[in-house]
Amino acid sequence: MILNVFLFLLIPTFAYSAQPLDKKIQIPSQSAAPLPADQQNIISAFEALKKLDPDLRAVLGNAVSALKKGIEDGPPFMIEERRGRMERLEKLLSEPNADLPELFRRTVEAYRVELDFAHSIDTYRALLKTQKGERLVDFLSIGRLALYYQTLDGRESGLWRNDTRQWQRLSGEGNEAIAQGLRAARKLDPPLLISLPLPGPKTP
Repeated sequence: MILNVFLFLLIPTFAYSAQPLDKKIQIPSQSAAPLPADQQNIISAFEALKKLDPDLRAVLGNAVSALKKGIEDGPPFMIEERRGRMERLEKLLSEPNADLPELFRRTVEAYRVELDFAHSIDTYRALLKTQKGERLVDFLSIGRLALYYQTLDGRESGLWRNDTRQWQRLSGEGNEAIAQGLRAARKLDPPLLISLPLPGPKTP
């Protein structure tokens, strides 16, 4: 851009000068005058960012690793979607030429999504994978506090126990409470107070 402006300023000199055409025109050397202060500041900031680039990438890498660990250690709600998001982010981090601002934006976005889950009530249909096989069920997640499932026929419900990393089947009373929670989350019923079973304290 500096070169374009410089050439633009020279055009009137050649086009409208009254001096003979064979007269030599002296163009000042670029090293004759120092760069303006604002340009020097931009160059200095750019060089500083280049030096900090490895450190910033390391910080972002640690942040992504911590977020991934939180996902794997918590209730497995919408787990395929969340794992896919982390895999795409890790792949981007592994690319040496990836744009640093884009890495930062994507990392912050991943944290924002996880934070949004913390104060939301969601219901979705997906496969329940256990040692006995796979079944299509309805899931009900209460933030990061609790995760439930109910079979499509409404006859069986379960609660995720994070301490044992297993599902605990609920009684008939709990089954009815999950059914009410699913209807409320789908906005089929008006908001109401529901007594849902919660996982107990973590075993030592």
